[in-house]
Amino acid sequence: MKSKFNEKIMQPVYHLIAVLEDAKNGYLNAAEKVRDEVLVLFFENFGYQKSRYIKELRQIVSQSDVNPSIDQFTLSLLHRTWRDLKSSFRFGQKEAVIKACIKGEENTLENYKTALEQIEDNNELKAILQQQVNGCKTVLNTIKEYSSKTCNSF
Repeated sequence: MKSKFNEKIMQPVYHLIAVLEDAKNGYLNAAEKVRDEVLVLFFENFGYQKSRYIKELRQIVSQSDVNPSIDQFTLSLLHRTWRDLKSSFRFGQKEAVIKACIKGEENTLENYKTALEQIEDNNELKAILQQQVNGCKTVLNTIKEYSSKTCNSF
């Protein structure tokens, strides 16, 4: 039986897995750095949400016959983004951590947008990605709403 997922379709999925791994690590690291109990719970939940998304995408990968190949540029870009976010967390300032998480979530949504544009003719995969996009939008809105209530400088 021929796989319904070819290389053109799988490449954006591999990229999203890498982005989501980065986001998961970012949220879990943020949860360790902030002293706000509500944010700790939010960030832990957001990290676990990204883990669920990764699991869903890896299940799709396991259904394909395509071998993963994430280019070095993507990996170095993700590492650089992660390093930049990590330096924000080092200081533990709530506002800096929140801003970094907002920026990271907006970046994640941009990556989903690109992936959805590249996956033109696979409605099953598009539906899964759209559900994940909706979850990411909820995360972004939650962070923004919480920050507007607790951080006057936003």
